[in-house]
Amino acid sequence: MSLKLIRNNIIFFFALLLCGFSEANQLIFEKDENDNYIENEDYISEIGDKNEPIFLNIFTQKNYADIKNFLSFIPSKNFNPVIQDLIFNLLKSKKLIDKNFVSIEEDQKIFELYINQLFDTGRINEIELFYSQYPNLKENEFILKKMIEGNLLRNRHNEACKILDNKSDKVPELFGKILIICDIINNRFDEAKLGLLLLKERNEPGDLFFIDLAYSLMSERSISEEEGLKKKLKEVKSLNPIIMSSLQFADISPNYDQIESLSVSGLLSILSNPSVETDLKVYCSELLVKQKRIEIDMLSQAYQLSRFKGNEIENSLKIYKTLSPAKARPLLYQSILKEKNLELRLKKIIAILKSSQIDNMFKPISFLVSELVPKEIIPNSDEELVLLSRMYQSKQNFLKAFELLEMVDDKNFESEVLLRRISLSLNQSLYNGFVDEEQINSDLIAVNKNGKVDSEKLKKLLIIIILDTELSQTLIDVISNIELTANDKSFDADFQSLLLAEKLSTKKDIYNSLKIFFKINLNTNFQELNVFDTYKSLKVLKNLELDEYFKQLSEHILQ
Repeated sequence: MSLKLIRNNIIFFFALLLCGFSEANQLIFEKDENDNYIENEDYISEIGDKNEPIFLNIFTQKNYADIKNFLSFIPSKNFNPVIQDLIFNLLKSKKLIDKNFVSIEEDQKIFELYINQLFDTGRINEIELFYSQYPNLKENEFILKKMIEGNLLRNRHNEACKILDNKSDKVPELFGKILIICDIINNRFDEAKLGLLLLKERNEPGDLFFIDLAYSLMSERSISEEEGLKKKLKEVKSLNPIIMSSLQFADISPNYDQIESLSVSGLLSILSNPSVETDLKVYCSELLVKQKRIEIDMLSQAYQLSRFKGNEIENSLKIYKTLSPAKARPLLYQSILKEKNLELRLKKIIAILKSSQIDNMFKPISFLVSELVPKEIIPNSDEELVLLSRMYQSKQNFLKAFELLEMVDDKNFESEVLLRRISLSLNQSLYNGFVDEEQINSDLIAVNKNGKVDSEKLKKLLIIIILDTELSQTLIDVISNIELTANDKSFDADFQSLLLAEKLSTKKDIYNSLKIFFKINLNTNFQELNVFDTYKSLKVLKNLELDEYFKQLSEHILQ
């Protein structure tokens, strides 16, 4: 059977995805005259970009167990773009290894940990750049395997197989499944079947589905409708690059559960796979746009892929709440684009903004719809004024955001307006450096008098005020007099880590400070952290002088 490796009608994502993978972060790994990497057999894990000196000595007097423990806390699946950018800069930077504490064998393991983290976060170009910059990596089988898998995820199947074709010593244990899929791609079915027999002899968990799938790919019958194969797919808990590439050949879509467990590299590949269901593409697009790994334009295109009937578009305001977010937002967005009635269009924009608040999609959606807001229509309610003010704040249009807040006159919204005004003042100061201390003083006094504020939100605002302003005596007095209500959520933290974060980051202990930071943000979205963990995270960045990351994470609180 002759396989079509790439469909003629592959959707727009493929071209855009390649741009996404190349990104504007081409690294230059400098090698000065004193760099004798090859001659002196320097440790392989010391490769990297010398332009990030803050990370250079992070592993001084650290052994393999220490380094492995540190890297295990890297939150590679955290979808906060600021945290991902910090992770990326750490991974790609040059980090010296203390040779008194780490052996040559352990050095190789550390290198593999780096490459795995880069791969999981979708930084495949960086892996290839490492490979091209350092001759000693030409025979490194681990990095070759990751380059092959990366090519498969980007639909560059021929390039993936050529890497193996040029390698005379092919290790079956390492490249076994890749060899089989390459044999199938090149119609070498006898070789593929021999490889499958050897794979079956190993009898390892997870291999049976791949074996059945591979035999189906070599058959003459259509396998996209094979219910038996689809049933077995449901039992597969996680997808590796080989399985994902094979599923594309088989024209079979993975399911939500499998996609939820994917790393960023896997999510990126989903967008270019024509066999994946539209709702899953939308879901992946939303995850990736929150991380800033794809552009807002790609999210717009993804939302327009979904198919709705004319009456569904027309009645979107009535039915969107009955749909999952992956369907509701595309429905509302398509309806907004087609709506000629300005009042109805504003109502639909309000609806999509409301639906985006629950899963941290507010900022991307704000960028998507802000230019579609009719300027001639004044919102009907104070709730809508506050919501649109937040939208303009996301776009850094602070003047318009303040203007809308001033229009709110309902006493029920007084406390929310006060907090939003403080947020706006602080957010604006992050960009122009000017802190309107008089306005913040006034609003904090009013907040204290009101007594009906969101205590958690106020505490997080106070963290930024205390960490990022000069704190005049007047402001100190105002803050000291604020009566904060106790909240169990605020104290859901280990007190010793608070003390350690303060002490270690003050001493510029980057290893232990970042370890605390990563551990805090390992499985929780930054905006959902309690006030203690929020304070610890920002305090670490502030004390380590990672000012740009501090500024960007502060902005996430203020929006």
